[in-house]
Amino acid sequence: MAKQAAPRAAAALPLFYHRPVALQSQHHGIVSLRAQADYRFARDTNAIPLTTAEFFRAQRDYPIVFTDERLPMPVAVVGIREAANLFVETDGGWRTGTYVPAHVRRYPFLLARQPAGGDFVLCVDAASDLLEIGGGNPLFKDGKPTAAMQKPLELCLAYERQIEQTREFMRALLQVEFLTPRDARVQLAPGEAVQVAGFKMIDEEKFNQLPAETFREWRQKGWIALIYAHLLSLGAWERLARLAAGQRSEA
Repeated sequence: MAKQAAPRAAAALPLFYHRPVALQSQHHGIVSLRAQADYRFARDTNAIPLTTAEFFRAQRDYPIVFTDERLPMPVAVVGIREAANLFVETDGGWRTGTYVPAHVRRYPFLLARQPAGGDFVLCVDAASDLLEIGGGNPLFKDGKPTAAMQKPLELCLAYERQIEQTREFMRALLQVEFLTPRDARVQLAPGEAVQVAGFKMIDEEKFNQLPAETFREWRQKGWIALIYAHLLSLGAWERLARLAAGQRSEA
């Protein structure tokens, strides 16, 4: 039985980003965003960050677990092997009919806070293959942002708000010590299983002992529904096993 690493803690740069720079018309005036979506940048990971706003859509397709770090954060498990995303197709498309996490959809853009705690500025990963010189989808025209930048900006702004809401939820889980280390044993074939280790889950027994007053408070905040979504999502481990077995047979 093979043992795979857990979803990794956050690095200095967010997952997928290599060289983020602030977007400026004088430097990016001839840069375009490729029109066709290509998710091959996400193929070498087995877990993608999630916000709580995504739980209800993501739980149908992915196990939702929590990273093992000082402030754990939710991730969608997209693969069993450490660097193998089962949802990125060979042509760069995302598996049809499954939810694409916002962290993936916002790439290559992200918001970064200016030095000394100033406002956010929209950045782009200058190393991304989703950018091209020239092309028909420019980021700027006549020195002004185009529609190609407007939608990513709106997505990034919404994502930052959702990240803050997610951190509030996670701090509450930590306060009541709900998170517990867990492993998942995924059966690929008769006699062959993979142990995915090092992540955290909500302790269902502790959740069932949540005081009534706290339960009512959390229900008003929408947190009880998030916990149920997390617990329901764990059934998706079986789907990952089927996808992994299917890819092995195709190979």
